[in-house]
Amino acid sequence: MQKAKTHEGAQINQIQRMQRILQVAFPTAKVVLDEPLLKTGVWMLDVILPDYRLAISWQTKKGFGLVADEAHAYGEGADEVFADLDQALPRVVHLINCKRPTVPPQAVRLKDIREQLGLSQEEVAKRLGKKQGAISRQESRSDCHISTLTTYVKALGCELVVKVVLPDRTEREIRIDDEL
Repeated sequence: MQKAKTHEGAQINQIQRMQRILQVAFPTAKVVLDEPLLKTGVWMLDVILPDYRLAISWQTKKGFGLVADEAHAYGEGADEVFADLDQALPRVVHLINCKRPTVPPQAVRLKDIREQLGLSQEEVAKRLGKKQGAISRQESRSDCHISTLTTYVKALGCELVVKVVLPDRTEREIRIDDEL
């Protein structure tokens, strides 16, 4: 997304655009933008109403993070993440209008994914050349090799992505394929 130009010709970034949009859309809200000390740092935008608060973070090349949950502790990272303004803005407006909490990503089990895709254990077993009992054991294990997990996920027609969350809350994907 291109940076928008102000009437003075200076460029504004995506979070500054969001701030302006929210100030117009929610005139009774206090909308406060905190700039980072470094250009590459995290910008913070707070939207405050008497009975609701939404914290929005933004960083160049990392996108938007949203938190609207009273139980959320400082430094826990965002509940919801969006790549750019076009993706984040509709969710932000909905959250503010409905005064809803953000939803942290939930861990899922292999069984949940298989069922969501409408597959039986027998179908997955057939795709892997195994017996149904082996699939049942795989789904109930609390520990497994990444290679085993990768094979299972590929049999579902999906891709396994492993991420590491660094102390500064940035995420890095770990490559687990044969191209290392």
